[in-house]
Amino acid sequence: MITNIQSELKDTLLEIIDLNKYFSIRSNIIDILRFKTPKKIKVIDNINLKLCKGEILVVAGESGSGKTTLAKLIMRSIQSDSGKIIFDDRDITNIKGKELLKLRSGIQMIFQDPYSSLDPRMKIFDIIKEPLEVHKKKISKKELIDCVNFALKKVNLDPDEVSSKYPHMLSGGQRQRVSFARALVIKPTLIIADEPVSMLDVSIRFQILDLMKKLKDEENVSFLYITHDLSTSQYVGDNIIIIYRGQIIEQGNIHEVLSHPLHPYTKALISAIPQFNDFQEIKIKNEIESSSNCGCKFLNKCLYSSEECKNSEPTLIEANRSHFIRCYNYESI
Repeated sequence: MITNIQSELKDTLLEIIDLNKYFSIRSNIIDILRFKTPKKIKVIDNINLKLCKGEILVVAGESGSGKTTLAKLIMRSIQSDSGKIIFDDRDITNIKGKELLKLRSGIQMIFQDPYSSLDPRMKIFDIIKEPLEVHKKKISKKELIDCVNFALKKVNLDPDEVSSKYPHMLSGGQRQRVSFARALVIKPTLIIADEPVSMLDVSIRFQILDLMKKLKDEENVSFLYITHDLSTSQYVGDNIIIIYRGQIIEQGNIHEVLSHPLHPYTKALISAIPQFNDFQEIKIKNEIESSSNCGCKFLNKCLYSSEECKNSEPTLIEANRSHFIRCYNYESI
């Protein structure tokens, strides 16, 4: 993915090539007892992307679009069915065991819910030092304390104030900062942040986003920021991909995509945001999505579809410099 001139000059940290993932489903207990072959649903559909060092790449889309599944595939908590995942010039698609453990010291994940992602039985100090123990970092006790304190200070928490506390004694924003400190303590080069601000008060959200920008600049950490909130993505992101039903439908520089959206789905998402009230409202059909493998995935909800959209699936093309779109009729919308 080429998104802008600056990205072309940066080194690639993460590259995904033709990634696909299917989930198997059985309709009822009878099918299971009869060993009926389960139906397969494609949840990640031929995704290609690049994330450069020192970049915040936004992955946006509605709930159920496949954003978190993509994160799990990158983290290797689930296995892809086909395609490649290249991290720091190394193919990590099928690594296992000790190699996988070593990989996860370079890629860390921050989860959506700061209330359930921290062990309520552990003190904050123990929560943050745990990754150092899991990854068997051979350091002295003093170095361990220094590492934990450094991570807490980086996320604007006072070690003397919070280290001996339990998670329930902290606010939601503080807990999420602890999650960042836990990820940061082993010095990863990539952090996957899965909806990290969606459960926080509005007044706290931009503090967390500012923290992401600070860590990118000061610690050279790259971020894959997963969200359904386009208003926060514009504030923090460099580039963006829009996902619909497991497929990238639009991508490019974040300010270009949000200022001049081309796909009707992207336009509908943006027109629903109050601060983007200059955009004309774009409506979509309230119909059930088609499970057909032929044609555009957005066909049943699009008011601008043509016969071509029914017969073949559009490919991702470069509409403008560094702005890619998957739509036959974007020029006429």
